[in-house]
Amino acid sequence: MWLRISTLLLALTVLLVPFALAEETVGDYMYGIGTKFGRGLENVVTSPAEIPCTIHADMKDQGGSGFFPGLGMGTVYMLRRMYIGVCEVGSFFIPMERTIPRVCHEAKPAVA
Repeated sequence: MWLRISTLLLALTVLLVPFALAEETVGDYMYGIGTKFGRGLENVVTSPAEIPCTIHADMKDQGGSGFFPGLGMGTVYMLRRMYIGVCEVGSFFIPMERTIPRVCHEAKPAVA
């Protein structure tokens, strides 16, 4: 019995200490959840813009033959952005960083 309780307390201590040392304020938390909620709404509303952006990028690279691949990939990207936006709105109370770039923006490679 005591072994189970001590093991449980040790596990809780190991799991909760990093969160206690994070030193975030309530204001930081509220800013984080507000940002995530707004970002989720932005992703849902702007998701249809993925189609013309992807068509434009593919036609710039491949010429006229890039229209249909751009249309297909743009539709997939639109559905992905819409799904991520709905998930961000649904889980806004858990703040996190942006997972995908804004619509029609290329992801900038990280310099090491």
